[in-house]
Amino acid sequence: MELLGPSLQIALNCLGSGWHVFPCWPRTKKPMTAHGWHDASSDEAQVRAWWTKWPDANVAIACKPSHLAVLDCDHGLKNEQGFRDWRERSGLPVTYTVRTGRRDDYGVQMYFSDVIPDVGEWTLNGGSGQVKSLGGYVMAAGCVHPDSGETYEVLIHAPIAPTPDVVRALKKAEAPGAKGDGGPFTANRNIALTSIAGKLRNAGLSKDAIEVALLQVNADRCVPPMDEAEVKEIAKHAAEWSIPQIEPIVTLGTPKEPEPPKDWRTDFHSREEMENAPPAAFLIDDWLMLDAITALAAPVAQRKSLIALNVAHALCTKEPLFDHFAVVQQPTRVLYLCPEMGIRSFTERLRKIGLMPYVGNTLFCRTSSSGGELALDDMPPDALSGSVVIIDTAVRYLKGDENSSEHMREFAKSIFRLMRDGAVSVLLLHHSAKGTKDSGELTLENAMRGSGELGAFLSSCWATRLQDPSEPYQSASYVSNVKQRDFESKPFEVTSGPDCRLHIVADPETATVTLQTRSAFKSNKDGKDQARVALIKANAKLSNAKLAALLKEAGMPRSAEWIRQTKYELLGANGGMMP
Repeated sequence: MELLGPSLQIALNCLGSGWHVFPCWPRTKKPMTAHGWHDASSDEAQVRAWWTKWPDANVAIACKPSHLAVLDCDHGLKNEQGFRDWRERSGLPVTYTVRTGRRDDYGVQMYFSDVIPDVGEWTLNGGSGQVKSLGGYVMAAGCVHPDSGETYEVLIHAPIAPTPDVVRALKKAEAPGAKGDGGPFTANRNIALTSIAGKLRNAGLSKDAIEVALLQVNADRCVPPMDEAEVKEIAKHAAEWSIPQIEPIVTLGTPKEPEPPKDWRTDFHSREEMENAPPAAFLIDDWLMLDAITALAAPVAQRKSLIALNVAHALCTKEPLFDHFAVVQQPTRVLYLCPEMGIRSFTERLRKIGLMPYVGNTLFCRTSSSGGELALDDMPPDALSGSVVIIDTAVRYLKGDENSSEHMREFAKSIFRLMRDGAVSVLLLHHSAKGTKDSGELTLENAMRGSGELGAFLSSCWATRLQDPSEPYQSASYVSNVKQRDFESKPFEVTSGPDCRLHIVADPETATVTLQTRSAFKSNKDGKDQARVALIKANAKLSNAKLAALLKEAGMPRSAEWIRQTKYELLGANGGMMP
């Protein structure tokens, strides 16, 4: 029987509940990983590695990827009966509830499903606290509270209830001077919080009120958040400052408030940010990046949608994409937007590929049969949170001309908003230029039709084309990455089975795959033209006459005209004109 440390056991229990966790320093709420809750994982191997390295670490639950909204009531309750009375008069349902280690107040955390925007310092029927969800985390039962040294304990072991309307309706009470412009503090965080503390003190707030406001600002806007003890120290010092007397100022006309001085350094990344920048990460290893925008481009009727559905299948089932690319992290859900196809044909594809059991659970689809229009800018954060969004195709959501740089920049803003509001990745399908079917190569320029602005904002772009357009059902698909950022890939081929599942032909690390041209399939009676093309490409510096001799020696001769035309398509005009 395996003997587990108490913290590791807590973390594994959380995984059993479907939650994502990360380690915090012992007896604190301070993350030990570089990016706090953004590093949270539900992978058992990763969790075991963390708590093997740091066996006494506190266990934090990241609410967003765990699909939780936690109502954290810090003040206003005196005991368990007081909590139950408050819950009843507030119309809150019975749900999994933890008593926090807070003392002397009786603190509770009520867990609900469905993420919502965080709420700072709400008040409800005599209780007050925060809602931690889209951008927050909580300590798991069994952890040690940093101030009191007491343990978080399960108070009510009940199923987690859906997030009720009374919680969704809670609003943050803005403290004077704390609102600001809402932007993140990524550098000089201490200075920024000290400035806010001064404004709060000038408004007459007490130490406790300043502390509550600063802790919320720290959680909402500091990237990464500062240590809680340091924030409290800022509040303590600010409370000791004298409140200035306001002297009357005589002005003529409408006075203009002076803009506060700005430290120009805040416009740039700090050294701390750059040293702690995370490496490139993937949802599907070496294929679909995390926190990135990926495109899949091809001419019309070249299996774009089929490839995208195979991506959705891999993300929902965690089976390797094309039987080759491992799914290293599953999203909360996949949102597939396909206004180019009706529900009948789309559903038929879902049935064949085996995705129907996931519809309404981890897969949500919109087709041309859906009522009304759902604009990208109208997609709510609670739907986007933790989701992969597949857009099939981009042109259906573009307002304006795809050749206009201005219109494409506006489209890019909509895509980036999806990421800002919670999507973990966007896969954008796009039509290639018409001539791409006959081109001897795939590039970002011929794959991504329209303004170059579209290709510019992508992190990665896959281009695909049927190797033999005359046999669309039997042909292999050639797939190549024409824009690679932070990773490398080699072209490969996939073929389709009757169940619409795509399977890789050969490992791209060991196999050399060549893009076939239209002429390459003319009179390919012996089926050796692909090998001929590969041989020509490997010996491109030889003359046409020597290539003819080389092909004959290899037992697969071809005419001089065929060699000349093939070389021309592979290498362009200069290659084709060689003697």
